[in-house]
Amino acid sequence: APPAPPVVVPAAFPDEFGVRVYEAEGGAPFVAAIELVSPANKDRDSHRRALANKCAGYLAQGIAVIVIDVVTSRSGNVHADVLRLLGRTADTGLPDGTDLYAVAYRPVVRAGAEVIEVWPAALAVGSVLPTLPLALNAELCLPIDLEATYTAACQRRRLG
Repeated sequence: APPAPPVVVPAAFPDEFGVRVYEAEGGAPFVAAIELVSPANKDRDSHRRALANKCAGYLAQGIAVIVIDVVTSRSGNVHADVLRLLGRTADTGLPDGTDLYAVAYRPVVRAGAEVIEVWPAALAVGSVLPTLPLALNAELCLPIDLEATYTAACQRRRLG
C-alpha cells in the first residue's frame, strides 16, 4: 500500500531566534545569550532598537551576549545601537558601513568599575566565520566556533 499522505502543519516561525545559556548549579541562573538577527529585526528602526534594548538589558543584568547578524537583505547595525545604549557613540570596532558582523559582549567588574568587554568581528559572504568567546562567568569563557557550528548545521540539513 502507498504511504499515507503527509500531515501538513502551518509553519509559524518567530521573528527572533536566540539561545539562552543557564548555569547548571545553584538554581540555574541565566548567564549568557546568543541572539541571531533576523530580517524582521532589521526591517524597521524600531525593531532593530528593540533587539538592541533586549541585549543591553541582558548586559545590565550581568548576562553575556553574542549577537550574530548575517542578514544581507536589509541594512542596519544592532551592535551600534547596543553601544549607543551603553553610552558609546563613536567607534564600534567595525569598519564604517558594516552590516554583517558577529560580536561578543562580556559584562565584568574591573578595578571596582562595571565595564563591558566587546569582541566585534566584521563578516563577509563567503568568508570564514570567527570564533567568539561566550562568557559563562567572570573567569570562564566558552569559545563559540561559528564556522564549525554553521558547517555542522549545513551537513545535518544536507545543505553543504
